[in-house]
Amino acid sequence: MEPKELTHTHLADGLLFGESPRYYNGLLYISDMTGRIIYTIDPSSGEKKVLREVENQPNGMCFSSDGSLIYSSMFDAKLYRRDASGKDTLYADMSGVMTGYCGDMAIDSTGRVYLDDTGARVLHGEQPRPGRLLVIETDGSVKVAEENIIFPNALFISPDGKALYCAETFGFGLLKWDIGAGGEISNRQKVWSPATISPTGEVGNTAHGLIGIDGGCMDGEGGIWLSCLGLEKFIRLDQQGNITHEIHVKGHATACTLGGDDGKTLFLVTNWFPDDEETIFSAMVAKRTKCTVSYARVDVAKGTARP
Repeated sequence: MEPKELTHTHLADGLLFGESPRYYNGLLYISDMTGRIIYTIDPSSGEKKVLREVENQPNGMCFSSDGSLIYSSMFDAKLYRRDASGKDTLYADMSGVMTGYCGDMAIDSTGRVYLDDTGARVLHGEQPRPGRLLVIETDGSVKVAEENIIFPNALFISPDGKALYCAETFGFGLLKWDIGAGGEISNRQKVWSPATISPTGEVGNTAHGLIGIDGGCMDGEGGIWLSCLGLEKFIRLDQQGNITHEIHVKGHATACTLGGDDGKTLFLVTNWFPDDEETIFSAMVAKRTKCTVSYARVDVAKGTARP
C-alpha cells in the first residue's frame, strides 16, 4: 500500500537552525542552535518570542512533571532547569564525561533524562565518530548507558515506557532498547534503516543529498515519525516498519514533535542551506542556514509517548 501523503502549513520562520521542538501547555518551544536562542511559538498565530539566550548553543529540551523546562547548553556540556517563574539553575554538569555535544533528550515518567553525547564536536571541525547515551538521574548524577552510537540524535520513549528509541544519524538506522525497572537499557536492536527508502539504496552523502535520520517522535499507537534529512520528507512507520504516511518539504527534514490541543498536530522543522556549502555543518558554522517551522494534521494523537 502506498503511503498517505499529507500536506503541511507554514507556521513561522526567521530562525537560523531550528532543532528539538517541544509542545507544552499551548506553546511550541524550539532551539535555534546557531542563533543561540530558545523561542516559543504560538501555534494559533505563529507569533515567535524569545524565551532566553543560550551562549553555548541550545539543543535538546524536555519538560519535567512540575512543568520546568530542562534544556541543554551544547558547547559546555551542561543542562539547565527553568522553573515556572523563569528562574534558571544548573541541573547537571556533563563536562567531565561528554565526548561531543549535548544532543537530543527524552525524559521518563520518573524524571530520569536520557541524553545524546554526539561523540564529536562537528561544529569545531571534528569528523563524526561514535558517541554515547547518557542517563541523568533526578539528583543530577550522570552515567553512561550505551556506547558506540555513530552520532546519536532523536530520542523518544514508547507509550508504555518500556522502550527507548534513538536515531543513529551516521550509523544510518533507528535503534531500540528495552528499558528496565531502574531505567537501565538493554537488548539493543537496529529496527529500521533509511537505505530502504533511498533512491539507490545508498546512505550517507549521495547525489540525492544526505540520506539519514535526524529527528523523530512517537504517537499513541507506537507509530514513529522520522525526519529524513536530504530526502526532504518526514515519514511515519508502523511497528512493522511499513511507511504509512509521508510529508514532503523543501530543505533538510530535521526534527518533529506531536502536540496541539488534541495531540494530532505534527510540528515540522526544516532547515535549508545553499548548494555551494560542503556540508550542513559548514553551513551552520558560516550561519548560512534558514529554518522554517510548519505543521501537519495527522490521524493518530501523541498519547503517552515521550517527549
